[in-house]
Amino acid sequence: MIKASNQEPIQVPEPPDKEWKPGESGMVENPSPFSRINKWRKEFLETVPEVCPERALLWTESMKETEGEPQIIRNAKALAKVLREMTIWIGKYELIVGNQASKPRAAPIFPEISFDWLLKEMEEFPLEKRPGDRFEISEDTKRKLKSIAEYWKGKTTHDVSKGLMTKEILRAESGYGKGVFLGGNYFFTGVGHVAAYFPKVFEKGYLGIKEEAKKAYQGIMNPDGTITNPKDQRKRAFYEAIMIVCDAVIDFAQRYAKLAKEMADKEKDPERKEELLQIAKNCEWVPANPARNFWEALQAWWFVQLIIQIESSGHSISPGRFDQYMYPYFKKDLESGKISKEFAQELIEHAWMKLNEINKVRDWGSTKAFGGYPMFQNLIVGGKTPDGRDATNELSFMCLDATAHVRLPQPSISIRYHDQSPDALLLKATKVTKIGLGMPAWFNDEVIIPAMLNRGRSIEDANDYCIIGCVEPDVWGREYGWHDAMFFNLNLCLELALNDGKCLNCSPQCMIYNKCVGAGEQLGLKTGKLSDFKSFSEVQEAYEKQVQYFVHLAQEFNNAEDAGHQITKPLPFLSTVVEPCIERGLDVTAGGAKYNFTGPQGIGVANVADGLAAIKKLVYEDKVVSPETMYQALRANWEGYEDLRAKINSPDFPHYGNDDDYVDSLAAWAANVYCKAMEKCPNAHGGIFQPGLYPVSANVPAGAMQAATPDGRKAGEPIADGISPVHGHDVKGPTAVVLSASKIDHLIASNGTLLNMKFTPNALAGSLGDKNFLAMERVFFDRKGLHNQHNVVSKEMLLDAQKNPEKYSGLVVRVAGYSVFFTGLDKALQDDIIERTELSF
Repeated sequence: MIKASNQEPIQVPEPPDKEWKPGESGMVENPSPFSRINKWRKEFLETVPEVCPERALLWTESMKETEGEPQIIRNAKALAKVLREMTIWIGKYELIVGNQASKPRAAPIFPEISFDWLLKEMEEFPLEKRPGDRFEISEDTKRKLKSIAEYWKGKTTHDVSKGLMTKEILRAESGYGKGVFLGGNYFFTGVGHVAAYFPKVFEKGYLGIKEEAKKAYQGIMNPDGTITNPKDQRKRAFYEAIMIVCDAVIDFAQRYAKLAKEMADKEKDPERKEELLQIAKNCEWVPANPARNFWEALQAWWFVQLIIQIESSGHSISPGRFDQYMYPYFKKDLESGKISKEFAQELIEHAWMKLNEINKVRDWGSTKAFGGYPMFQNLIVGGKTPDGRDATNELSFMCLDATAHVRLPQPSISIRYHDQSPDALLLKATKVTKIGLGMPAWFNDEVIIPAMLNRGRSIEDANDYCIIGCVEPDVWGREYGWHDAMFFNLNLCLELALNDGKCLNCSPQCMIYNKCVGAGEQLGLKTGKLSDFKSFSEVQEAYEKQVQYFVHLAQEFNNAEDAGHQITKPLPFLSTVVEPCIERGLDVTAGGAKYNFTGPQGIGVANVADGLAAIKKLVYEDKVVSPETMYQALRANWEGYEDLRAKINSPDFPHYGNDDDYVDSLAAWAANVYCKAMEKCPNAHGGIFQPGLYPVSANVPAGAMQAATPDGRKAGEPIADGISPVHGHDVKGPTAVVLSASKIDHLIASNGTLLNMKFTPNALAGSLGDKNFLAMERVFFDRKGLHNQHNVVSKEMLLDAQKNPEKYSGLVVRVAGYSVFFTGLDKALQDDIIERTELSF
């Protein structure tokens, strides 16, 4: 028994008799103790993702019917139409119900956000023939989608946002120019990146939320029914929209209740018949009314999680602190004997399976940055209570067990670490890490909480943080953070700094990925060339000026996107579960949340550090080569300069990731230049910008559009992911890696940092592996590192999976902030994962 400081003693599950083998990942048959979870999982792995046109058609029909009405009312009515008319189904294994599209793993289409890219790709780059993230799409579906194309011309969120941007801004973005920043995330899709305030639904139900909106609506009206206060004029439509979606959500659940009853009437198996009748009772009661037990709370939770997806097209819609808000219902049912721990565990695993059914079609440019069908539904366990005590409970362990049993990419499970975290929880998380799923990701309360305080959150809200998507700290249910707003290529800023604001050369792959503006065009500021710089400080000064210039363009880009979403895509349903939108009478997109941020992230820190170190040492200190020679080597893509490149790439040369202050200090400086330039600028929905340092998988396409760089990288090769070292440059082991990474200021990078590490399975085997791993994590977190994630898989297995994908359909790997099926990735991203340094103690 251990005692969490805020509650009664809890029973901590003992480690399994037979320890999970490191590197097993998804390759174990029947990993769950529940047979139907295993059967369901098998069918899921065999299901091919496809495109579903239903939502697009229904949304378009509604929009045609509501021309001239306030946009938020139109969106509410469109969502209501979808929820009342879309195909619903209940799978044969399900105990929690609710579907996003007409088939499992099918993805709906959101024409109101962006549509031209889909129409073009259907013809020129078919979704079913993509090298990764393929979607089957029937000719009938293509015909139906084409039939609504004319209506959406010039009306989408993308169209409106683009119309607010200058040519200078667009030239700096990857979709329209060379690509200093990749901004397609919210340019072509919804925002998401939010965690709902689920307790509000559990405690009030949607009848109660509707009543809250109704009272607020009545409060802005004069006795004669008029509204004369100008500040309240916009609130009228907002409250009307809230009431429309409340009714629609209740009706949606009632449809499932009716369907479950109809299925029960025909069911021959008495056990399944009883389950269907209980499903019907659950859906009749929630989410209309307050949840009365654990199963009802889970069903209400799923409806909220699902409908946010259906409304918004966002990803990274995260369950957040599941072990905290679900615990009261679990504890009450367990103590009263209404539920067994075993059945509660099975229900959790049903919830995990439902999370994996959520899918999304992205444009190919965005897909390259988000490869592997990821949805980034981050669920975090452990951490602190709002008043600062340890929050660990039995559900914390059960959630980790569910991930070990289900062995699928969703939820993207994480753990919060602080100096009072129970050893038993850390050991359980270590053993799950060793399976090889790339989960859980580890986050440090001792850094994140102060970083959030620095950005204006209260101590209670900072203590109560969750993680959104990949690595982004967020006050769940009270924040609209616009996390992951873009990818900002620091390494390209260094390239421009070395060539007077112009690209050194187009990379060989550049035209494959994009219509590049090409070398020779003035992209950045005129800051001089490396061949002319007399000192290293001039190189640094040029880099700093380029970063600042493009940061300002990036902020303009994000604010134009932000305005476009406010104009065309208000989100009344999401506004019901983000506080205090209803109290303020303000939609979440327009600043209704308590906290409002925009979080773009810098990528390529290690490349910049290693490149600066090479220039500093070889050109200006040791004078091994002249500035002109280094400049020409880069222009030549190292051809004819192989000895120079070999010297830079040699293990003895200073490289970030080896606990070498010479180069680590440059990494810290380069990251800080970006973070200082980005922070505190006002955004368009009532908050400020905050920087992050993580790439998702954008390091691969970003590198593909870049020339050779002074870290020894050739044109077209990926840049480093997150704050991880350049592949192969970290040669002194995992502790040296975390020591280097800890020298970056993680407090200022308050939108999250990402350190990716890859271990051989043997390195973490047995109890010694546990001790070494936890000792390494403590070193990193004691030195104020923010986040760490791990692949535990051999290079040999990955190479075999690349050659024989049919043998590895369940192989799950960590990309950068998320885990996905390895065989679903395109080869460029697979190669990047394969080439990561294999670490061993």
